Amino acid sequence: MGFLLSSRSGHLYIDGKRVLKPHTDGLFPSDQFCSGDLSIPSTDRNILTISQCFLDLYINPMGLLQEKRAKGKKWLHSTLEIEREFGESFQTEEAQKQSSKGSPHASPHQTRGWHLFVMHTLHRFFWKDFDCIRGSRKLEETDDYHWWLENSSGDMIDLAEEQYQASKIPTLRDQGKKLKPLGNRYSATSRAMAHRITEVLSSHHYDPSVIDQYANAYTKR
Repeated sequence: MGFLLSSRSGHLYIDGKRVLKPHTDGLFPSDQFCSGDLSIPSTDRNILTISQCFLDLYINPMGLLQEKRAKGKKWLHSTLEIEREFGESFQTEEAQKQSSKGSPHASPHQTRGWHLFVMHTLHRFFWKDFDCIRGSRKLEETDDYHWWLENSSGDMIDLAEEQYQASKIPTLRDQGKKLKPLGNRYSATSRAMAHRITEVLSSHHYDPSVIDQYANAYTKR
């Protein structure tokens, strides 16, 4: 039985226990990612560091995502807005400022809408050991399949499971199926998100075009 890495109220948890926030800035050499190869060993420290970076840059400052805006209810962001912002032009100064102040949108539902962005972005770092897994059936809560990362030892990375815990859905990851990362809709966005994470980790700015957009390219490096 492997571990489960998740998040609650903007903090990382392993098997339901909160872990200390790892250091992220300048953790890797400045030229670590300049070749476009983002793969790194799937050590506990690396997994926690990349996951914390994703929380700090995206989920914590932005909060809830929703595909469709329900009548009479205003969501903070839609998934299409995220794709436009991070898939085309990358601007994160404001996100960094907000993340340094904590998570203003912390709630049991703040991870809603993030599972595919988390899964695709983290897969770029840990694809040598972790696979993309999709739940076996759509969930009524979101009318969507849930996705996460899992390796052959049963270790799971699921930073967006909190919303389902709050809704008391017990069969979140039953009979998951290994699938390839999705194409156009998430590839450009996850590349931009991963690029920004690497700049934080290496304290170095570099050309994002060196990073492969599609999984069938970056998994052959």
